[in-house]
Amino acid sequence: MLFVFLCIATLKISAQSIGGITSGAQTYCDTLNSGFISVTGYVGNIIDWQYSTNGGASWTNNGNVFNNQSYFNLKQNTCYRAIVKNGAFPSDTSSISCINVYPPSAGGTINGGGFFCGGSGAGTLTINGTVGNVLKWQNSTNAGSTWNDIINTTTSLVYTNITQNTLYRAIVRSGGSCPSDTSSIASFSVNPQTVAGTLSAINSTTICYASVTNTINLNGNIGNVLYWISSTNSGLSWNNISNNTSSINVSGLVQSTLFKAIVQNLNCLIDTTNGLNITVTPAFTVSAGTDTTIMQGQSTQLNGSGLGTPMWLPLSSGLNNNTILNPTATPSASTNYILTITDVNSCVNSDTVLVTVIPIVFDGIITSVFTPNGDGINDSWYIENIDYYQENEVTVFNIYGNIVYQKKGYKNDWQGTYNNAPLPDGTYFYVIKIGAQATLYKGSLDILRNN
Repeated sequence: MLFVFLCIATLKISAQSIGGITSGAQTYCDTLNSGFISVTGYVGNIIDWQYSTNGGASWTNNGNVFNNQSYFNLKQNTCYRAIVKNGAFPSDTSSISCINVYPPSAGGTINGGGFFCGGSGAGTLTINGTVGNVLKWQNSTNAGSTWNDIINTTTSLVYTNITQNTLYRAIVRSGGSCPSDTSSIASFSVNPQTVAGTLSAINSTTICYASVTNTINLNGNIGNVLYWISSTNSGLSWNNISNNTSSINVSGLVQSTLFKAIVQNLNCLIDTTNGLNITVTPAFTVSAGTDTTIMQGQSTQLNGSGLGTPMWLPLSSGLNNNTILNPTATPSASTNYILTITDVNSCVNSDTVLVTVIPIVFDGIITSVFTPNGDGINDSWYIENIDYYQENEVTVFNIYGNIVYQKKGYKNDWQGTYNNAPLPDGTYFYVIKIGAQATLYKGSLDILRNN
């Protein structure tokens, strides 16, 4: 019997090292992050993991031999790969997976803007402190209610003359899928240029000397009144008037005066109105004449003067004509007559005259003693108010009934003489007739020269 022995030899053949395929690449928009990079399809054993923070220019071993690599709160872009070795074959490197870490977007701060009058002029807005790329610029002309896109991805924006209130901002994004951020807002506040406006007077700009109030109004101004100014020398010099309203009251002017308003709109340049001249007509003189005294029932002529149209007041006061300068007055009682004259400029001036009316009934005091000794004191016989009664007659008798003095229209001028010779001291008697009715007043008087 033949025995055959078959020996079967088992051979172990090693394959080439294969690094495999990594997975788990991620993009983060914050440094708060964590996760894993895994490797599959590799042939051999993982002998190490490597990472690079400079885009693969250099790699650092981290000693990990497992088939996944963890990461936690990476601060920068980091790429990972695995090193695989199968037996005695040379090691192989896996594919690379990267964790992209983008810092949060920061819109930054825009430099520019401000307050302007009429227009901003041309200029450039610039952004500082951005994190990320500028996606676009925007502007708004309705205080931010809506925004208009501006195609510009740079950190500067050129603008031409801006003539209305406008806001500008930029939209910035860090990384392709990170949330965007908005920059600070640059504000252009454009105020209208100051317009002084025009002046007008409610009443005529030609007024009477020292007349009543006239009002000057400011119209069409843009801005606020700072104050008013006036000049009485045609603008050679000016006086400030503390009034910041749009109207001014002027009164009692005695000379022509030029007025202007000073206006300013916010921070814009000051502007001044054209002048409005208030012309003051020259003063004119009115005279009603001198005061006079008449007896009751008598008349007197008033002697008014002045250029213009006269009018005497009161209307019912015993005048024969109220519209002439020299009317005849027959007042029944003492009266103040007012003469008003209106000149060619319709200006009015007035003056007053008093006509005193003496009642018909004599009520004066008749002196009973006088001393005609030439000392200048009580040298004449005095009858109070006798000069108001032109129709008077005075007769003086001695104790024998002889007339020693007689005169019609006595004027308090008798010094106790008869035929230009002094009468002796003693008692005498008088009879005085007053008025057309010849009312009699009788009495005695003493001449006392030596006392």
